[in-house]
Amino acid sequence: MSLKLREAVVRRGAFRLSADFETPTDGVTVVFGPSGAGKSMLLSSIAGLHRLETGRVEFNGRVLEDAGARSRIAAHARGIGLVFQDARLFPHRTVRGNIEYAERRRPAARNAPIVVEIARRLEIEELLNRPVRNLSGGERSRVALARAIVSAPELLLLDEPFAALDGRRRRAFLTLLRELSREQSLPMMIVTHQVDEVAEVADNVVAVTAGRVVGHGAASDVMRRAEFAALLDRRDLGARVDAGAVAGGHGGGGVWIRADSVLLAAEEPRGISARNVWRGTIASIVREIDGAVLVSLATEAGYISARITPEALADLQLEEGATAWAVVKSHAL
Repeated sequence: MSLKLREAVVRRGAFRLSADFETPTDGVTVVFGPSGAGKSMLLSSIAGLHRLETGRVEFNGRVLEDAGARSRIAAHARGIGLVFQDARLFPHRTVRGNIEYAERRRPAARNAPIVVEIARRLEIEELLNRPVRNLSGGERSRVALARAIVSAPELLLLDEPFAALDGRRRRAFLTLLRELSREQSLPMMIVTHQVDEVAEVADNVVAVTAGRVVGHGAASDVMRRAEFAALLDRRDLGARVDAGAVAGGHGGGGVWIRADSVLLAAEEPRGISARNVWRGTIASIVREIDGAVLVSLATEAGYISARITPEALADLQLEEGATAWAVVKSHAL
């Protein structure tokens, strides 16, 4: 089962979005790219809020829109939930009223968490009787997510759902999304421009820039590609490692290790406090424009990149095919 966009083109003013990809509809797919790339427009097009100029959208064998055949299922009939960055709650209702509205309207054949259960898990139980106009931005985001999940969609689209939250709480709720996706068998597509979030929650990735999809597939594959690296700021360059391979980590999701956080050793390190040390073979050595050197190391945990100075490269006598050790402090993960 999958979500397919075939030669789909959408225009909004002078902006043109072109998408041709297929992604599985189990687990979490993350749409990643810089601001202004067209990520939100892609979600809106899947939801039916933008009409296709050409192409088609298909979800689990059901054609949602085919511009060539002039067929189109209305947004409200697609069975797709969409949570916007600005929440878009009913201002005249309480938190409970907003969520119960979705509960009453969900199809009888589909199950979803009850109001109290989802409120507890999203930490809004104490807010249920509060008017939504009195909520903070982060609280509104969680209420909007609770309402969407209770409506029991067949596919849930989330446009940077926790942008208003701080880093620690944001990561906690992203982990919760993975859990809910698995427990409810609810496929999710999440928009973000934070590479750490992609590594942590994505089963699959759709990479977007300048109105084009430039890569799609399993997260462990796409995040290794040059076209993905091209979307990153220099300080974010690095590599994804499975969470289970990290000291103190566990299975499910991954960790993004920035190249600037990795030390390299030409001999096996001993007597050090770092818990994450990986032995590997140097796969590539690339000199960057500013003179720094980016070294890619193939290890049992996956490919790990390290940024070092030309002097360190010479002193350590590193070369492609040689053995080296990557050392990463826990606080960098």
